[in-house]
Amino acid sequence: MLGWRTDRRQRTGNRAPVVSVPAPGVPATVSAAPVRHHGDAHPHAHGHLIDHPHAPPDPVMPALHSRTYEQARAELARAGVSTARLKPGAQHKDVTVPRDHDGWYICDTSPRPGAPVTAATTVTVRLARDFSDCTTSFNGYLHQENDPAHTP
Repeated sequence: MLGWRTDRRQRTGNRAPVVSVPAPGVPATVSAAPVRHHGDAHPHAHGHLIDHPHAPPDPVMPALHSRTYEQARAELARAGVSTARLKPGAQHKDVTVPRDHDGWYICDTSPRPGAPVTAATTVTVRLARDFSDCTTSFNGYLHQENDPAHTP
């Protein structure tokens, strides 16, 4: 029989010497190759190989409550969430968010903090001009007189 019969691997650090036992009459060879388990492996900071069989995990929605829209946009970018997917909206039915709303405050977000944000996720933030307005609501309206259910 010509060629190789078996491979024997012994793990030493981040390299695995491969000792090939040839068929009778064929010389043996030894080579060092990186240890790979499955998937894509690359060197870790300590010289060990680590395995990444899948794409990196989706970023996680940061906690944005009480931040301004401008601060929230920067926080999302730091967290790895595309700000192109950011959609502002008013916290109250009787408020219109102006074009320049960078100084408005985040009252609520969707998805909730800690939830994964995929590339297809739209991040919706509910804004109020003053942070104290985040906790004010008359059936979804900021001003009680705008609530159709209100009777003076």
